[in-house]
Amino acid sequence: MRISLTILAFLFLSVEVFSVPTTLILPEKEYYQYVQGVRTRKFSDREIDRLHLSLAKMLEEIKGHVDAKTIKNAARYNNLLPIPEETLFLKDKEGKEYYSIFLGQGVSIEDFPTTEIFNKRVYLYPAEDKKSLTKVIVQFVKVNTQGREYVKEMRRIVNTNPIAPGPPKVEGEKVNGDLPKNQEPYTTDPEIAPKDNGDLLVEYYSGHDSNHPWVQETPDAEATLSISQKLQDEKDLLPFPSQKKVYLAYRDILRELDSKIKNKLYNIDLDKKTTVKKIINFD
Repeated sequence: MRISLTILAFLFLSVEVFSVPTTLILPEKEYYQYVQGVRTRKFSDREIDRLHLSLAKMLEEIKGHVDAKTIKNAARYNNLLPIPEETLFLKDKEGKEYYSIFLGQGVSIEDFPTTEIFNKRVYLYPAEDKKSLTKVIVQFVKVNTQGREYVKEMRRIVNTNPIAPGPPKVEGEKVNGDLPKNQEPYTTDPEIAPKDNGDLLVEYYSGHDSNHPWVQETPDAEATLSISQKLQDEKDLLPFPSQKKVYLAYRDILRELDSKIKNKLYNIDLDKKTTVKKIINFD
């Protein structure tokens, strides 16, 4: 009897000691508060607002060069023989103007041991006044590299309202009549709340549902949409790690775009200087 009581006491103590705690420890509580805070703000980010504004302003400058025939003249006169003029702004099937940029190819091992070839392309829709963007489409096309069946897949992140809230923050020309202020261009006003990104839409197109080309160079998707999911849909909420992955992928692509388009604009300016130098070469 004493042995039985001892065993029961031991089991009771074991349950008390080894049972799963019901109270959140501090790191868990801090992470929970972090997740709730990000979701409450719907992934708003001033950097993304600034990048949207920066991209719109650079596209406005590039469009100005196109209208001034800077690119056309450089292609025809800067070299010994004319080269084909690069078409920078195209139109979709609805007649809306967009700018397309290819971000490269690579091999993905995310679904290891299956390997996939992928390419990245982005479509930017400027507003009619070219002061802002009306749509951003980030496109990833994949196909497996081995096996008897090759399944093409296309994933897109679509932002149908990529605006920067409020006008850009303009610093005064001088500080107390002294030296002028210096700031990074396209800085948004900190007094205006950043725009939320909860409406970012993830689209998935599968070769199981329809055939679509490996080379998809237009925003007009020829395939049938298989699945779509908002970044933050309260009725069908994605796990936070998945939400964060979408948000970071979009932000990183905008960073890459900003760098590449800035370099493109620099090259156009350089071509313009070369053209001017050529026409005044009197010696």
